[in-house]
Amino acid sequence: MTARRTLDQRYELTSPIGRGGMGEVWSGYDKRLDRPVAVKLLRPDVLPLGSDRTTLAKRFLREARLTARVEHPGVPAVFDAGAQGDELYLVMQLVPGIDLGDFLAQHQPVPVDWAVAVAAQVASVLAAAHAVSLVHRDLKPGNVMVRPDGTVTVLDFGVATLLETDLTRLTTTGEAVGSPAYMSPEQVLGGVPSPRSDLYSLGCILHELLAGTRPFTAEGTYPAMRQHVEEPPPRLRAHRADTPAAIEELVLRLLAKAPEDRPADAQEVYERLLPFLPTPGPSTGTGGPSRPSDPTRPYRHPFAPRSRSASREAVPAAPHTLDFAGTRDEAAELAMAGRFTQAAELLEDLLERAGAGEHPRTQRRGARLQLANTLLLGGDYARALAEYELLIDEIGPERAAEDSDVLHWRLQIAVCHAALGRAPEALEHLEPVLRIQQRKLGATHDEVVELRREAAKLQASAGGVREAAALVRSLLLDLGDSHPRRVELRAMLSRFTG
Repeated sequence: MTARRTLDQRYELTSPIGRGGMGEVWSGYDKRLDRPVAVKLLRPDVLPLGSDRTTLAKRFLREARLTARVEHPGVPAVFDAGAQGDELYLVMQLVPGIDLGDFLAQHQPVPVDWAVAVAAQVASVLAAAHAVSLVHRDLKPGNVMVRPDGTVTVLDFGVATLLETDLTRLTTTGEAVGSPAYMSPEQVLGGVPSPRSDLYSLGCILHELLAGTRPFTAEGTYPAMRQHVEEPPPRLRAHRADTPAAIEELVLRLLAKAPEDRPADAQEVYERLLPFLPTPGPSTGTGGPSRPSDPTRPYRHPFAPRSRSASREAVPAAPHTLDFAGTRDEAAELAMAGRFTQAAELLEDLLERAGAGEHPRTQRRGARLQLANTLLLGGDYARALAEYELLIDEIGPERAAEDSDVLHWRLQIAVCHAALGRAPEALEHLEPVLRIQQRKLGATHDEVVELRREAAKLQASAGGVREAAALVRSLLLDLGDSHPRRVELRAMLSRFTG
């Protein structure tokens, strides 16, 4: 029997409840707050080789904070995150129920309305996560729980990103993150995961719920990954005749090879599933009494994602003298403590009250730049993008094209577009910066190598796999045989060329 452990003298691990490629999940007990919890432990051996554990712990905490921003009943509450020794841990709400793998095994064949209800609840969760610029990257049956009351919970937001690129630095570990059976083509090719990558994974799950088998079933990691890139998805109605034609068409759209051919967002997926969901009432839609884990039982309209037109209501602030320096210092302290949302609110309020009045432009511009950086660090890429674009529009015409600030802001705009899954737009902003920096610094400068590598990645994400391969070949040629990154770049090239 495994001896009980206690993390940080607070979280007692009682029994393992799951094991995966990145670590273990334990049921536990929070001795301080007297409540059961779930504790996710990340094994040291899955973290990037040679990585700085202190930096990783900070990133892990940042991802936990991003996950905690997703306000949705289908996302478990995040209580704490930390490190003990070489292990990183995440403390979450303990979710009862079974994962979709067990759900499939227990309920074959899954009723059509059950499958639709599961997919719709997952789509609602994804809509909430994508609204705050959080991409799951590893959606699979093992990360989807169905509770006894039928509500669906999506697990492990933010954990996969620990092994992914830190977008604020445009670097990557070179390893694909995701499960081969549910991995989007752009992830297989080493591209930038986007919200539409999650939609592809949802398409794989919905196909499996209805057909009883995955859309691509090759044995082994590499053959499965190649199927996602090269083979067309099978038609659902060939496996399950009672599948509505509109659902089959939706699954085919979700499984499109090119991200731009998939539905625009998770809300569109939800809306296309809506006509097939049961109407409110006592009926379960399966012709009998409700059963445990019936995902149609809790389904009501409040599960729908928020309207795209929803916006924050402005709260009028009491008039008082503006303290630019003091407010910016307070916001900086909040950001240093990881409280990015509060820091951004302070800066937004400061800029709103300053307006275009008598306050010096340099003060307003400094506050706007701090706001943009705070939003980016907090993972709110859509709002950060808008602020950087305002800086470019206002200050860019006053500066030279090669001004270091302008180049940096353009690069941050590329980072935001990439994080939002807009690879072509990211590439459009990255390429001019790359050309200027390559001319100024040389083709093999470390910064230029990173930019060239990221350009190849974005090309692959945008569907230009041949162009991406050509960029990597050119980079390899410039670096020569002795460069320490040659092995990593050759591995990247092999993904693009198969």
